[in-house]
Amino acid sequence: MAALETRLGLKLCRRGRSGFSLTEQGQKIYVEAIKCFAALENFRNEVGAMRGGLMGELRIGAVDALVENPKCRLSDAIALFNERVPGVELTIMVLTSNQLSSALLNKQVEVVIVANQPLNAAVQLQQLFFEPQELTLERISGLTHARCGYTIATAYSSVFANVPMATTYSMEGLVHLILSGRFVGFLPDHYARRWVERGEMRALRSDLVSFQIGMCIAYYPVSTLSRVAEIFCGCLLEVH
Repeated sequence: MAALETRLGLKLCRRGRSGFSLTEQGQKIYVEAIKCFAALENFRNEVGAMRGGLMGELRIGAVDALVENPKCRLSDAIALFNERVPGVELTIMVLTSNQLSSALLNKQVEVVIVANQPLNAAVQLQQLFFEPQELTLERISGLTHARCGYTIATAYSSVFANVPMATTYSMEGLVHLILSGRFVGFLPDHYARRWVERGEMRALRSDLVSFQIGMCIAYYPVSTLSRVAEIFCGCLLEVH
């Protein structure tokens, strides 16, 4: 690290008894380095395509709790993608919605599956499927509500007059809050089912209190996508 700092003429990090952290300049260098590696990977993919076979790596991201959703066909898209470009290594990152947005911006991933929500103005969204959300709770009395940070705020305001007393950015976090018996919150119906069937949660009438979240594929304009990312997007849209 010291050699790199000398070569760049910049202070990249702070080191000491308190630990390690990047300076403001170090953080900027890190972001630019990620973009540089992504450009190199794209170059590798293009060269592979010219030689008759795509190769390299594709990094994608997704929010949690999708694997149990019967409407999510990500595994089918992966199978189709691997069949069409078997020489490409696939890396999958399961992160919070905020982390995915940041990873997409910093070129750490090329394609993400997230809830339909405002992102960077340049990001393009295409609808894949809808995820029904049911209001679930552990008991009736003494409750306040919690929400996932990436769900639609207007859906909560139409049900609750007060602001949420807890916020989480993962479905598992929301489950912990609800199982505490002190919070009520919206969970995807497929995800809540295991606790409902065990009698550890109850779902209120979905015909009266429920909403749907659109799950989308998000990426920067096609003109900036690598060829393998374009193929993967096509596979996702095809199976949905």
